Amino acid sequence: MRKILYTLALAATILVTSSLMSCSKEETNSFDVPAEGILVAMPGDSGTTTFDSSNITSITATSIPEGWSVDSIDMYTGTITVTAPTSFDNEEVESGTITLTGYTPTGDTKSQSIYVAIVSNEVNLYASPANCYVATQPITRYIFNPMLGGNGDTAIALNTAEVKVIWETTDGLIKYLDMRDGKATFYIDDSASEDEEATGKVQYGNALIGGYDEDGELQWSWHIWVTNNNPMASENTVELNGQTMMSINLGAELNSNGSTTGSTIYESFGMYYQWGRKDPFVGPHSYTFPGNSDDTLYDGNNGPMYIEYVESNAEQGTVSWAISNPYSTIKGNKDNDYDWLYSGHDDELWSNTTKSNNDPCPAGWRVPDASLFANMTIATSYDDMVWEDLQKRYGLLLVNTTTNAEYFFSAQGRRNYIDCRLDIVNDDAVRPVPWSGYYWTTTTDGGNAKALYFDLNTATRTWNGLDVARSMHRANGMPVRCVKE
Repeated sequence: MRKILYTLALAATILVTSSLMSCSKEETNSFDVPAEGILVAMPGDSGTTTFDSSNITSITATSIPEGWSVDSIDMYTGTITVTAPTSFDNEEVESGTITLTGYTPTGDTKSQSIYVAIVSNEVNLYASPANCYVATQPITRYIFNPMLGGNGDTAIALNTAEVKVIWETTDGLIKYLDMRDGKATFYIDDSASEDEEATGKVQYGNALIGGYDEDGELQWSWHIWVTNNNPMASENTVELNGQTMMSINLGAELNSNGSTTGSTIYESFGMYYQWGRKDPFVGPHSYTFPGNSDDTLYDGNNGPMYIEYVESNAEQGTVSWAISNPYSTIKGNKDNDYDWLYSGHDDELWSNTTKSNNDPCPAGWRVPDASLFANMTIATSYDDMVWEDLQKRYGLLLVNTTTNAEYFFSAQGRRNYIDCRLDIVNDDAVRPVPWSGYYWTTTTDGGNAKALYFDLNTATRTWNGLDVARSMHRANGMPVRCVKE
């Protein structure tokens, strides 16, 4: 009997020891400050950010910039609070890096660096909710409301607990993204590298920021349009058919105005949108569409990020799924007029009468209806141009036949409705063309929607294609020119 009991006890001991060893192997030690920085507005101000840790029992500041203080590191709430210097009479500095060291129960350490700085430049966008925020100022902190999705008075209340970068076109474009007390902040740096003098300009690019609930589920996303040419400024707007229109495509850096310089053409393209969706998709890797490949994207950890191409079905072909998966282009459903929606058509996603909550333009601006492009034709100077010269311009100069005012529109192709791949060439077997241009409107046409369309006709240069209200499948991804509300 004793032998049996001893054997059972030994087996139990082995089992417990094995379990403890198994737990030890699975145990993870981590320490991370997602925002990577704390920015304050004035000397003497305090700032707070959050940290994430696993199996960390204590954290100490092992290196602090002169004049700064670490007021508290709260392990219970996961917050770090610092205070900036009040004066700079001695060796105090306006910015620097704090080194934080986390200790595990077994004595191991995990280190994390956090940037601290006084940033007096601030742009507060909190009171103007939108799906797109424009950032034009370098060395500036921007504030927006992550608790509202959509636009204006009809914006949707969210239960956002955390904000993170989903993708960005330039590594490090969005810095020190943080959320405290219902406000989200991010920082836009100067375009100069660390060893260069400040340029006074931003690094042009686009980014998508996501708002997540406590369970890590994506609730909403916001497009950050970083550009040196404020698209809402008077010098970058024009009057067309009684409406004030941006002369720059949504998400672009500039209007190429017929330039033949490759970089200028490329920066005029902007973002691409499936009809009725609020979130942008990037364009080609180069203005010449080599291999029709997508532009490079980076995720919030500076790793590679790729657009997904998915089928429209009962699960994925819905508005709610599209909102939760803003990086996924949804292929056209041939049984539903090549809409990205699996069934039916929602004409109010982009409304003709009001700025909808899915409208992708900045606050105070909206996607235009088809009347914007009425009375437009190709300018004589472009229709008479030598074909080889016109081909290099990647776009057409259009003229309003009523006012004789001229407007240049880039030809940046589209993401086609069948597989969502980038395509700038109209591959008509009878009349192929080297480039084509498309611009969405809110006006619907049965299961389709209207768009400005043009191309360069290789057969007869004096009869270049132009249709100011072409019926297009809604799964197409195409550019937008915003108009003032």
